[in-house]
This record gives sequence, structure tokens and C-alpha cells, in this order.
Amino acid sequence: MTVIDQYETYRKIGTQLNSDILEAYSDRDLIVETARELGIEFDGLNLAYEFESQMAIHFEYALYEYRRDETTAAERYLEEGRCENDAEREILEATVDAEPSLFEIESVGESGPQLTVIDLLSDRDEHTLLDVNLSKTAESGVVLFCRPVRYGELTTTSGVSLPFPGEEKDHLLAEHDRRISSDEQRALSRQRFVAFHDLYRDHGIHIQYR
Repeated sequence: MTVIDQYETYRKIGTQLNSDILEAYSDRDLIVETARELGIEFDGLNLAYEFESQMAIHFEYALYEYRRDETTAAERYLEEGRCENDAEREILEATVDAEPSLFEIESVGESGPQLTVIDLLSDRDEHTLLDVNLSKTAESGVVLFCRPVRYGELTTTSGVSLPFPGEEKDHLLAEHDRRISSDEQRALSRQRFVAFHDLYRDHGIHIQYR
């Protein structure tokens, strides 16, 4: 199996896995509370998504960031042994362990769907991400908030990415420092997700998921 084949297989299984977790643990309180935290309007019947990718962003937040009784829905699914096979378990373990961060795209691979990125919030080290769809439109200098998921030598995004124009980098970093607090009861990753989702509304490059 090639790296691309592995990527496509993991992406397909992961997409279905997220649907299964939502089906298992999604209720009105989860959807309404996570929408409220992200500032998504709810009229009592319907969620008022502002752009196409916001639904996918909302569901990732609901599954991997929002905690009920100190546990996310994804962690609960894993702890209760609901994965049907080793591939599902590997994907879920890797995604649960992954922390979202802000990256600057240094280069886009010419011979394959790879992005070389710099982590702007932690180690400032160089990383390589494989994302077939994102690599088709990404450009050097673009800033990207995403969750890098590692499977051994392969690192992909979770499938949800929030890209920003490169000229917004200094503003994003300043806003991160202003909005994120180590004294906040919510986890750092959860604070970051809320902050960059909010910033994405006004400053992001809005994309479509296919």
C-alpha cells in the first residue's frame, strides 16, 4: 500500500468513524452547547451556519474538544471499546492525541500532495503534512489552523482546516496571545479552537469540503 493509498483509506474510515461517534453520543445538549461556544446561532430548531465548512468545523469541535464530565465524545467512544477493528482504533487513538495548532505553509510539494509547515504556536519546528485536497489549493505563506494527526511516518490533517492569508499572521498571533489564558478552566486546545474559529469568520479563506 502506497502512502497515498494509506491516506485515502484512513480518511474514508475516519469520516465514517466521526459519523458513528456523532450517532452514538450526539444529543440536543451537545449540539446546542457546542454551537453556543462557537457563536453559531440556533433558533430552537435550526443551526444558522454562516459558511459551508462551518458544519464540519462544528462537529470536529463537538467530538474532539467539548468535554462532558471531563471526557470528549471521541474519548468516550474509545474508552467504551466501540471501535469495530484495529484500523478504527488506530485512527481514533491518533486523533484523540492530536493537538490543533497554527501553522505557516512553507512550501507545497511539486511531486505529491504534501505541505511543509512551521508550527507557529509551540516548537516552530518544520513538519510535513499529507492532505490531497488541501495541497491542490494551498500556497506558500498561507497560515493554517488544523489538527495534525500522526500515524507513524505519516502525518495528515484531521480533514478540517481553517486557512488564513499570510498577511494575517501577525494579527492572528497577537489575538492568540490576547485571547488564550493559562488560568482558563477550559483546555488550551479548546480555547484555541474557539478563538481561531471566531477569527476565521472575518479573516479566513473560506473553503468547501468535497
